[in-house]
This record gives sequence, C-alpha cells and structure tokens, in this order.
Amino acid sequence: MVQKTHVFEMGSSRESFFLRGYLKSKAYVQKPRTVDDLNASIREEIATVSQEMLVNVMQNFEERLRTCVRQEGRHLSDIIFRN
Repeated sequence: MVQKTHVFEMGSSRESFFLRGYLKSKAYVQKPRTVDDLNASIREEIATVSQEMLVNVMQNFEERLRTCVRQEGRHLSDIIFRN
C-alpha cells in the first residue's frame, strides 16, 4: 500500500508547532473543497512566511524555555504567548 505524502506533514520542532497552527488558520480561509485544493492553499501560505516571522518564533520559544528554567519547571502563570 502506497501512502500519499501530504504537504502539511511537518516535524515536531518549535517552528513546526507554530507553523502548523498558523498555516491551518490561513489555509482554511478559502474553504478548500478537495485535498488538492487544501494542499495548494497550504503551499501558497507557506510561500508567504517570512524569515522575520521564523526568527520571531525562535526568539519567543527560547524566551519561554528560559522562563521555564528560571521557574524550575513550575507553572508559568504569567507567561505571555506572542505571535
């Protein structure tokens, strides 16, 4: 059995976690009717992701990690999740 690879398959890195949600919110705006339409929409949205956005994702994630280390893994009640 051959599995079709989807353009939306990503790894589990911090960038992928953010991008998965970001692209999902963008790709469904035009309400694709077929898998091919959805894949095309995802590809179009991937092309719009800027280097600056990726840098911001990395910086935000690293800051959250530093906060987690400072809190010794305890609950992060006052952390701000930016995008």
